[in-house]
Amino acid sequence: MTGPESAPQTMSLDELLELRGLTERISGFLHKRLKGHLATLAPLLAPARVFGKYVGGREPVARSEEAVALLAEKYKQVCGGTFDLKQELDDNVLTAIGGNIEVYPYEYSFEAKGAKSSKVVSMTSSVRWVVTYSSEYSLSQLRALMFGPGDRRSAAVRQFVVNALAFQVVLGRNTGISQILKDLRYEVAAQPLQGLEKLPMIAMSLPLPSFRPPDDLLLTAIRLSGVSGFIELVDPAAVQKIEDPLRAQVESLSRESA
Repeated sequence: MTGPESAPQTMSLDELLELRGLTERISGFLHKRLKGHLATLAPLLAPARVFGKYVGGREPVARSEEAVALLAEKYKQVCGGTFDLKQELDDNVLTAIGGNIEVYPYEYSFEAKGAKSSKVVSMTSSVRWVVTYSSEYSLSQLRALMFGPGDRRSAAVRQFVVNALAFQVVLGRNTGISQILKDLRYEVAAQPLQGLEKLPMIAMSLPLPSFRPPDDLLLTAIRLSGVSGFIELVDPAAVQKIEDPLRAQVESLSRESA
């Protein structure tokens, strides 16, 4: 899968519009697929399975103190600077970590430079998403509040940060689930997001190449639509080249036995 540095490909405006429609259908299907998989795995990703009584769990959990200490360490690395939050993690913020899982679009800004003009475009990945526990603020709301006008409530910002870090800790402590996600073809990584560089969040993607159209064509499409946003396009030819890790492993074992 490509990211913000994806190389443009040559095409006509008609081809662009057709490919965008195809991409939106594919991306919609993949988004629904990911949400379904996470809904099935949600009971195993419940915060109480890792943090135990610290998040209101009823049963004792081995190494829960260690998990909370790791969360507190991650939080201290993030809470200052841009977020300007108090460093302590109290009982209220821990027990407010809910088990509902949110899947957000992976978005970034890109400056498209045409022959006569340039424009900052809000790009959305078609094959990558940001995953975290639900908070009062959505990811887009947090970004808007952190870097735009308007009042922000520190308690809600703090809960978003804690929930994002807690999801990382829970996922990291569940190696079995990490393997299941890998078997389902998801690439999982904690990474900073554009505009929220200090806060790493879990991104889940699929090994399907995507790309931006050439800048001039991108600017034309945006001008016609009147919307300063676009989606990375999926290359249909690349779908045929997706490798199957299970098949590769079995073939490797077959060669060894031969």
